[in-house]
Amino acid sequence: MPVCGDCKHFLPQNTNSAANDGSCLAQVIDGLAEETDMYMDVAKCPVKSYEPLERVRTNVSEFTWDPLLRSARGFEEK
Repeated sequence: MPVCGDCKHFLPQNTNSAANDGSCLAQVIDGLAEETDMYMDVAKCPVKSYEPLERVRTNVSEFTWDPLLRSARGFEEK
């Protein structure tokens, strides 16, 4: 079951690595990206724009500001 955090349109909070929420860049309303949960099932996505990430980084000591960083539990480095 893919989750929003596996989608390349999801931008996690970089200031709080423990946060479960972030922005969905596929859902833009009035110029602002909609906030969504990292672990939400993509079947619930209102715009059906899921595209899987090709690369995931989990090492917070090395890639702190990388938009592909997924330091939360459940994401594997690939």
